Amino acid sequence: MPKRDLSELRTKRKEEQRRADDRFTWRVLGVMLFLGLWTFFLYRFNWPVYLYALPSGGAVLYLLAYIYPKDFTALAALVSGGAAGLWLLTVLYSGSGRWETPAHILFAAAIAGAALLLWALRKKGGAVTVGNKTFGVIPRKGRYIFLFIACGALAVSLIAAILFGRSAALYAMIAMFCYLFIAAVYYTVKLI
Repeated sequence: MPKRDLSELRTKRKEEQRRADDRFTWRVLGVMLFLGLWTFFLYRFNWPVYLYALPSGGAVLYLLAYIYPKDFTALAALVSGGAAGLWLLTVLYSGSGRWETPAHILFAAAIAGAALLLWALRKKGGAVTVGNKTFGVIPRKGRYIFLFIACGALAVSLIAAILFGRSAALYAMIAMFCYLFIAAVYYTVKLI
């Protein structure tokens, strides 16, 4: 049996890796340019600080989607969206009476919807079918337990915000980001 010449295959793989590295480098440079311009406009026109956090967080999540597995990206989106929802509940609707209860109900419905979506994704192997096309949202062997824990923590955070007020919600947001940091360390170790 003759030996196969693998040099052509190695060359092809190196070329594909170089192209992928170049694409990622351009994405990083684009996000850095966007964040620089956004910071300039924020301080130049004296916009509120929360307008800085939303696009910056979206840019960071965009980069995470290319570095980490999709289940960590979904976890980061769930935690940051939950923290943003808690912040909106505690800062904008706190003490407003008329809008406070509907906002809590809407946030609870969003948490329940996220949990149901995760459950459905887990049953279907992390894929969503639209028409004839199937899209992989979360890997088949993804860590769904992290996502379900995040949904439970968001529900507990909402209950704490309702019962104990603004300070409990702020502590809950800090705890959620600590949980995200622990998950990031776990996934980083798995990448190495």
